[in-house]
Amino acid sequence: MRGSTKHLFTFAAAVVCLALVGACTVVKIEEGDGDGGDQYATWTKTGTGFQASEYVAAVWDERILPAYEEQAVDYTEVLSSLRADRQGAIEKYGLARETGEPFFVFKVRGTCRVAEYDDSSRNGVIRVDMEPADGQVDATLQVGPVVRGTAIRDSMEFIRFTDVGNQLQFAALANELNARMRRDSVEHLDLPTIVGKRISFLGAFRLEETDSVEQIVVTPVKIDLREGSGQ
Repeated sequence: MRGSTKHLFTFAAAVVCLALVGACTVVKIEEGDGDGGDQYATWTKTGTGFQASEYVAAVWDERILPAYEEQAVDYTEVLSSLRADRQGAIEKYGLARETGEPFFVFKVRGTCRVAEYDDSSRNGVIRVDMEPADGQVDATLQVGPVVRGTAIRDSMEFIRFTDVGNQLQFAALANELNARMRRDSVEHLDLPTIVGKRISFLGAFRLEETDSVEQIVVTPVKIDLREGSGQ
């Protein structure tokens, strides 16, 4: 009986050791994609060693902004398509993602005039009249200082939860992407005087099955003041 107990204890200890080794598997972003990756492309599934700020610094100018420049579609075109044929527009313009319930992310662009700046909450927004201007609000862009959601992160096909392997690090990555956008594109704007200014933007929005198109809020990736931006 003592021999059987000893064997069972040895077997259990071996199982625990194997489990601990398995928990520290190293994964690589873009494995098999053939683009070579970079020095920030590996970390353990526990998230140890992963620095969101370093990773975002490595991919923002090199991968994220070029993807938006190449793939973003005019916002009014996407919105009109969603209103006319939601499923068709989703299939044509949307990127299907799934972290929990399935949803779709759209990369959009536009030139517009700012109709309103609303800072009644920490999640400040600007409401804009898309060109050709007709005096009506067509879109809402969040400018913070609190930027909600994960639209920027989720709009990038090369950013996958399975590569990060840790929910806290995945959330930190989304927050750092939002923070980088604010530093680059919002902090230089004089928001209290932005009404009437002409701007262009690149951005993304997330759409779930139950969402109305009237609820869309765009998370910008880039905002630029345009010529003729005076009132």
